[in-house]
Amino acid sequence: MKKWLKKRDIILIIALLLVGIVTLIIWHFLYNETGNKVTVEQRGEEIGTFPLNKDTEIPIEYKGEEVNFLVIEDGYCYMKEAECPDHLCIKQGKIDKVGQTIVCMPNRVVVTVVGGDTSGLDSVAK
Repeated sequence: MKKWLKKRDIILIIALLLVGIVTLIIWHFLYNETGNKVTVEQRGEEIGTFPLNKDTEIPIEYKGEEVNFLVIEDGYCYMKEAECPDHLCIKQGKIDKVGQTIVCMPNRVVVTVVGGDTSGLDSVAK
């Protein structure tokens, strides 16, 4: 009976796994940037942009009623309270990395961490 995996096959599999792990580690350290601002949108309209380095409590209202309560504290942002049935936005926890979001679908609130590059130039124009 023939062996399914030969010595060279095992070496190839190990080499591919190592390349994958090294790539993930490099990706994590190069593209894991901490943001410095957070944008808040409700129903497709931007409510505001707030710095992550200033502790703030932001009530988010809709039709005169508070629907969410956002907290910025110690460089992190999290949803403290929400008037939705599932509270998934609260369970998403604290965010501080560029691109991370907190979404409250029933109240249509989106909180996104953004970086500090405000030059208006994209990577191609630079």
